[in-house]
Amino acid sequence: MPFKEGHERFVARFDPDSGLLRWLESMRYKGTTGKKVLWLNESREYRSIGGQLTLAVGAATWIDDGKPWAVFTVEEIIYNTDVSQYVRAKGL
Repeated sequence: MPFKEGHERFVARFDPDSGLLRWLESMRYKGTTGKKVLWLNESREYRSIGGQLTLAVGAATWIDDGKPWAVFTVEEIIYNTDVSQYVRAKGL
């Protein structure tokens, strides 16, 4: 992927049986040290939500920590929702 004057590597790994995304890997800055660390994003569970197969549980891990610092779970998806009033209410 292009990054400033050069390129950065961004690896996507897919499950060989289902063809679904399993891992994303990239080097990212961690904190303010200016040092890049391998960042792993794991697709843990897919479910049908709102009639669509969706990544429902994912985790983010800094490789030097060795365990996820965050696990994200999708509970609901609402498609084509008008958010204009919400955006205006927040001052954006």
